[in-house]
Amino acid sequence: MNTNTTASATRNSAFAARVVRASAIAAVCMAGWAQAGVGAPVTATGDPTVVAQAAPCRNCGVVESVTPVRRQERPQGIAGTPVTPGMAIGGVVGGLVGNQIGHGSGRTAATVVGAAGGAYAGHAIEKNRTQRTAYVMHVRMRDGSMRTIEQSVALRKGSHVVVEGKTARLARTHNAQG
Repeated sequence: MNTNTTASATRNSAFAARVVRASAIAAVCMAGWAQAGVGAPVTATGDPTVVAQAAPCRNCGVVESVTPVRRQERPQGIAGTPVTPGMAIGGVVGGLVGNQIGHGSGRTAATVVGAAGGAYAGHAIEKNRTQRTAYVMHVRMRDGSMRTIEQSVALRKGSHVVVEGKTARLARTHNAQG
């Protein structure tokens, strides 16, 4: 046999071996992708790499609407009693004014009426002072259900949130920049 023919045959068989090896690797990769899901990474040995996926968030949703509402807080009584500071101060001031206005036997009645009126006015002023703004948010959950959350901090419409009990907080975003 000719030396050129032998060298040519050796090159051709080496090339054929490379083609067969590349085809085998491609077949293993395709099988790995089929088992692990399209686009799953495959190791150099051809075994598919298991990629952990986050469990679906059952408490996640998107804020669909935000409505501010005024809420009345209960005034705090003095030392655990139902008497508020506004009632006490109003009663004292009203009693003093009633005492100054009344004369003779009507002075006692004017003092009592002044104290009662002052206590009522003081309590009304205290109630108005203890109002706060709350925000009612309607959150569409991932499962399609709707939750209504009321809290003192408003979240923007369209915000992705996590609902924990009776509150909602912004969901953490995972971006490539950090």
